[in-house]
Amino acid sequence: MKSSTSKSSVISQILLAAVAIALGYLLLFGKSVALITLCQILCGGIVAIGAASIASFFLAGDYRRIDRYGFALGTLLVLMGLIGLIRINEVTANFEIYTGLVSLILGVLVLQGTVQMKVLDYPVWILNLVISLASIAGAFCVLSGITVITGKIAGFSSWILLICGCACLFSMLVTWICILLAARREKKTEAEKAAAAERAEQARIEAEEKAKQEEQARKAAEAAQAQAIEQARREAAALAKAEAEAQAQAQRDEMAAKAAEAKAQAAEEANNNFPPVEGPELVFGSDQGDDNSIQ
Repeated sequence: MKSSTSKSSVISQILLAAVAIALGYLLLFGKSVALITLCQILCGGIVAIGAASIASFFLAGDYRRIDRYGFALGTLLVLMGLIGLIRINEVTANFEIYTGLVSLILGVLVLQGTVQMKVLDYPVWILNLVISLASIAGAFCVLSGITVITGKIAGFSSWILLICGCACLFSMLVTWICILLAARREKKTEAEKAAAAERAEQARIEAEEKAKQEEQARKAAEAAQAQAIEQARREAAALAKAEAEAQAQAQRDEMAAKAAEAKAQAAEEANNNFPPVEGPELVFGSDQGDDNSIQ
């Protein structure tokens, strides 16, 4: 997951927060430091932030993208810082206004971190929201000159500047951690999705292989069934042929038997119609006188 801000803007935020913390600390606890010196530190810090933004624009390769304005922002900050150094007396006279503007910018940056945490769905965004709203409200009071609130606390604008600087650094750190955790979570989710997709693809391949095997088994069963049907048909045809041949043979045998029976019957009828002729009896011995008598 990529951060929504470029490297140049991150560096600018860190430097701005560091300058705010340094100014707030010196205003509150550096009593020996002259106010004009603090104004020079503020303007010099703005120049440094602008120069860092310009350098980061080239070093980070932001010139390759149309949605990066680090160079323009850096140039603007450098010019503003230089103008502030030139007109340092006017800056000193209105120093509280400038610190209020810096505090307001930092408060808005903290609010952006709050939005990022909310979108990334981390509960710490609630704490960051309270800090950002308090920072923006304090900066608004300083810029609006509401003495009813600012007059009750000594160095109110300095405290707001110090708090906003610390809040900005804290918000950036927490946002960075949330982005890293979200990146890991997204990477884990993508890995799980990839694993699920791989398992689904493997299951699909196995299902296709199983369907192919089932189709092959079905075709083999159909072929075996067709072969069995063909074999049964052939056996039935052979059996029918054998039965037909046996029946024909039986008919021939029956006709032969009938023919033999008819022949036997005809022979018997022939014997009955034409009996055999009886021949003269021949007498031997005692019949010799008869023969003589006959003679």
